Amino acid sequence: MSLAPALLMHAGQLDLAPQGLTVESRPLGTDDEASGSEAPEVGPAVQQAMLGVFYANLYVGKVWHNGGFELLPEVGNQVRSLGLGFSQQGEYAQQVQEWTNAALGEVLTLGGTAWSLAPSSVEAALVAPLVRKVRGTGPLDGEDNQNLPRFTLEPQPLDPAALPAIDAPALLVPMVVHYYAHNGGWFVGQAQGAPAGARFRLLWVLHDTKTGAVRTWGDVSARHVEPYFYTPNDVQLQDYLLQVEAQVRDGLVRQLAR
Repeated sequence: MSLAPALLMHAGQLDLAPQGLTVESRPLGTDDEASGSEAPEVGPAVQQAMLGVFYANLYVGKVWHNGGFELLPEVGNQVRSLGLGFSQQGEYAQQVQEWTNAALGEVLTLGGTAWSLAPSSVEAALVAPLVRKVRGTGPLDGEDNQNLPRFTLEPQPLDPAALPAIDAPALLVPMVVHYYAHNGGWFVGQAQGAPAGARFRLLWVLHDTKTGAVRTWGDVSARHVEPYFYTPNDVQLQDYLLQVEAQVRDGLVRQLAR
């Protein structure tokens, strides 16, 4: 088996605001130290683009909620924190990609699967998965630490003609859907709010290298919150990320080390 380097489902977000940014639905007098961000001013187009990544649950980085909540027309008159600070996207992206590469290699070896690392150029052959919104409500609505609506992912065949030479019958592609840690606040549609915590979602797809077809795939999600705690520092945020990483690794072992 050939193992592709981990990708971000929305890699373009790293180019939007490398130094971070703060978005407010109205002026809040945000204290940079309190928000965890020393972000420079950016234009409205960049702010809306970053909000789009966040709303879609594809964000990688630190999220800092500020200023309470209200119903916002831009998200279908659903609740959202008034202020959102986005930072450390590059650091989190590097961290999760390195973790994913190492964890998948360990899990494959644990399952007795021989593997080799594929070149990063395999990315040119990939097709983005289909995203389908989940209808209806769920048991965590009101207190979850991700935005509504939830969604499912459906992997698509890759283009075998665009693959580099790979001496293996199958290619395993890991894709980071989201990976973030946050203080307490209100995600979109979560009217009761959520305490501090973290989220990690990883999609892996096994492709046939000759035809590009999807042989099998898995979608692993992990969630951690610290009840009744709302103001973590960066070291505590890393504790939360360690928690979700451990959950995702357990899921990968169940799915791939059989």
